[in-house]
Amino acid sequence: MLYALTGAFVLLDCTQMPSTGAPSGAAGTGGAAGGPAAHGGAGAGAAGDAGGAGTGGAPAGTTGSAGNAGSVGSAGAAGASNGGGGAGGLGGQAGSAMGSAGSAGTAGGKGGTAGQAAGGRGGDSSTTDGGAGGASPCPGLLCEDFESGSIDPAKWDTSSKGGTLAVQTQQVAHGKYALHLQGLGSGSDDWATLFATNAPAALKSATTFGRASMYFSAAVSASLHIQFSFAGSNGTGSGTGPAPVTKLRYLEVGSYNGQWQLSMDIHDVAPNIEDSAYAGTNIPTNKWVCVEWELEDQPERITLWVGGTQAGVFDNMHINYSSDGTKSGGTFYQGKTSGIVGVFDTFGIGFHDWHPTKAFDVYYDDVVLDTKRIGCPAP
Repeated sequence: MLYALTGAFVLLDCTQMPSTGAPSGAAGTGGAAGGPAAHGGAGAGAAGDAGGAGTGGAPAGTTGSAGNAGSVGSAGAAGASNGGGGAGGLGGQAGSAMGSAGSAGTAGGKGGTAGQAAGGRGGDSSTTDGGAGGASPCPGLLCEDFESGSIDPAKWDTSSKGGTLAVQTQQVAHGKYALHLQGLGSGSDDWATLFATNAPAALKSATTFGRASMYFSAAVSASLHIQFSFAGSNGTGSGTGPAPVTKLRYLEVGSYNGQWQLSMDIHDVAPNIEDSAYAGTNIPTNKWVCVEWELEDQPERITLWVGGTQAGVFDNMHINYSSDGTKSGGTFYQGKTSGIVGVFDTFGIGFHDWHPTKAFDVYYDDVVLDTKRIGCPAP
């Protein structure tokens, strides 16, 4: 019987980090705005030609400080036109907003803060490109890249039996950290799962999408069936399924003898029900791969993409195994093809190995959940 994992994700907060610049002088006569920063780096804008300094005015700085104007003279003469923006703060785009021509000595400083106006909030440098510089915003309703360096208990509940889970730095897809899970390959079954806590209300719907960068060791292929990502809702029937989600009705992405398996599981009925489709393509091992999924309740359906290409479908027309004898072209539980899971409100990632035979490793990075397809992260 297949089982479910549940998880959620973290949203990076981008904060502007000022760079150190020389004090601004009088407004220039048309300096060029700084170019965009690459991968979160600072882009330095060329200083405008300095206008005539007033008494006590500081000479023109080479770059404006990020977000903080340099000291200015009390009566510097304004240049003929606005000075160019100074460099954006670290991770931000170079300032393109022009300083005020009538306010001598402030043009360079304003350029430094123009990172927000030119392309979004400046933030700490990141390995993920943002169009505006700095760490890119969460592309969905729930995100987790593990860059906090640990599992946040305010965002995730953890559950494990035999399997282990930890945030580490040795194997990552992007950034500095990724989640590592290890199956021990022994016992009746073993698991290590993250369950999303306080999932956004907007995510709880009859259709949900997910995306993750995943890395599978070759030993994954030795197990008969491993469950990876899933979503569902608790049923009200009298039946009870296996831990850790004894009442859950859910759709899952998993493996069967090393190939992709897409399944629906119903744990609140007796006997429990499992219907599955085998995608016919093997899980890529010993490398990072982008895995995307769409889970639907109207009708019950799973669509899987691997590396941006559709790799499998599960619905009542695509059934390779059924615990209750359902065949392709038939109907599911109680003659239905939709409305069985209901609204997805429980979300998980990790693994559940139902027939352990060999120790293996799985890694997650760049996890996103949303109500629309997210797409793969930039390389």
